[in-house]
Amino acid sequence: MTSSLAVLTMTRGNHEQLLGQVDGISVGSRPADLHVVVSMGDRDLTRNRLPLGTDRWRTVVRPVQTDRRALPYAAARNLAAQTAIEEGAEVLVFLNASAIPGGRTLERYAEAVTGTGPGAADRPEPAGPTMWCGPVLELPPPENPVVGYPFGQLRDIAVPTPGVPALAPGQYEVDRRWELCTGCAFAMSAQDWQAVGGYCTDYVGHGLEDVDFARAVHEAGGARVWVGGATAYQQPVPPTDVADEVRAALRHADVWRRRWGVEPDVPWLQRLQGQGHVRRDGSGRFVAA
Repeated sequence: MTSSLAVLTMTRGNHEQLLGQVDGISVGSRPADLHVVVSMGDRDLTRNRLPLGTDRWRTVVRPVQTDRRALPYAAARNLAAQTAIEEGAEVLVFLNASAIPGGRTLERYAEAVTGTGPGAADRPEPAGPTMWCGPVLELPPPENPVVGYPFGQLRDIAVPTPGVPALAPGQYEVDRRWELCTGCAFAMSAQDWQAVGGYCTDYVGHGLEDVDFARAVHEAGGARVWVGGATAYQQPVPPTDVADEVRAALRHADVWRRRWGVEPDVPWLQRLQGQGHVRRDGSGRFVAA
């Protein structure tokens, strides 16, 4: 029996990219059963002004409470997962709204979560909950924004992300470096998601929420596992305002300190420190430079 699969995303604006994701799902070898889209204050979404519907799967749009500080990415992820599980989904595929799944991405994720398909005999079995992670390749801007991307040629025009293993379909590789998690594209079973307890909603805005979740998976005895062939393609996103990024970094570092009792030693903050935007004070805490 095929397990029910849901694609989960959240957005505010960036409608063309979201529609690109919908197109990517529609041409895949394994369609979604459900597409949950969480609106972070996006009125066009909540008023059904975007053509997200299809006869191949059901689309559910849910609004999440949003305040003026920053977008609630962690809370949006939790709402998307809760909605999908209530709708009966057993395989949860998390994609950023700017991510387009490859032609066999959903199929590979379903095989990874359920232990079926090529490589099933060699599929790792971490002792705890598992994040099944696919490689993410960066796309350049489309040559013709009106037409969009040629979905049959995404791999040819994409740029690989450094540090991601090159695996063939059916191959798996355990990666216990939870601090490198980006959260752009991954899958979990509904059971494992519930075992971890979802994202910590004390994180408001984008920053450490994904790494925090990956550490929670690690602390529960689980791991991240790379899935060969589960490739997603990242569309270009506008650069983040440095001042906003620093405010989010310091706010998230405070949350991390309360949760884990240590300073966050992660690439994001290391980059901001190297760029001179944040520094460590006498006690070792991150502060604005």
